Amino acid sequence: MKKKREKLVLKSEIIAQMPKVELHCHLDGSLSLSVIKELAKNAGIHMTMSDEEILEKAQAPENTKNLLEYLQRFDFVLPLLQTYKNLELAAYDVVRQAAADNIKYIEIRFAPSQHLLENLTLEEAVEAVIAGLSRAENDFDIRANALVCGLKQEPIQKLQKLLPLFDKIPDEHLVGFDMAGDELNYPQEKFVDLIHDVKIKGVNVTLHAGECPACEQNILDSIAMGASRIGHGIMTKNLSEAEQKMMIEKQIVLEMAPTSNFQTKAVTELAQYPFKELYDKGIHVTLNTDNRMVSATNLSKEYEKISAWYPDFSLSDFEKINHYAIDGAFIGQEEKEELLLNLTQGFSRTCLYWYYHLCLFSLYQS
Repeated sequence: MKKKREKLVLKSEIIAQMPKVELHCHLDGSLSLSVIKELAKNAGIHMTMSDEEILEKAQAPENTKNLLEYLQRFDFVLPLLQTYKNLELAAYDVVRQAAADNIKYIEIRFAPSQHLLENLTLEEAVEAVIAGLSRAENDFDIRANALVCGLKQEPIQKLQKLLPLFDKIPDEHLVGFDMAGDELNYPQEKFVDLIHDVKIKGVNVTLHAGECPACEQNILDSIAMGASRIGHGIMTKNLSEAEQKMMIEKQIVLEMAPTSNFQTKAVTELAQYPFKELYDKGIHVTLNTDNRMVSATNLSKEYEKISAWYPDFSLSDFEKINHYAIDGAFIGQEEKEELLLNLTQGFSRTCLYWYYHLCLFSLYQS
């Protein structure tokens, strides 16, 4: 038993050392406990709940019934994110957590329309988040960008008001557009004209799709609409061989998030989870947290799950999926090359660290 425990600890240490890239992280689902309490104080809310009670409100249980129940956890924190000060702090907090996880580049998405209850404008909400990202970049070894997220359940007229943000805010930190929400009742085909208008502006697009059973058509529609990345994309496993080959040829990136994918019931058992199957076929899969707080996770924990589920998934495989993430990142080619160099050097150091500990482990075994 002791030897098995030593090996598990070693694996966690190696994963912590890996430099990482994260493409799929929701701002409002990723706040730390300490910052939730600070946001409440800033908002003039006297929070009498214990830490355990706060976590019970903010985190989804492992046995969440479905995606809609999972999404209800956001209702707890949204009232705290209605001012410039709190949005700025929230963005800073998520980047701080990412940097502690040895993430070198992260894209954080949020829906500006959810933060207007205290008279912020859409533009001010985006500017607040960008200010938080910028402050965190100055404090930590990380690059962070923002994606504007539209909610599928909102009227098209309201969603169209998001488009001018890309003209009004020329900041380099605003790099893309996403659509999230109930894809079963609001399939991608309802948003063809909207995404067309986004693409005309030259904006990068990623779309949540294929996160629920029998939703694979949304993946194909998203690609046809111009998305270069798919949020989750679990149902890619149900696409035909020709359709999967098309995704490989187009270098479509899947933003998978193991903990969240099980909680939302995209899958219910490991045999159904297609991460390794899709990776082995050459599809550009990546690992992400989705929602750090709601899913009680971080990116290292997601890596640990993959390592435990697929023991043959090696250090070089983890490096490869990070290369996929860099390829899919909404940044310029020069920045991608710089990030790739940083990542390669980081994984080289991790390899040396791994080799050193293997030697120690071998001595211990003998």
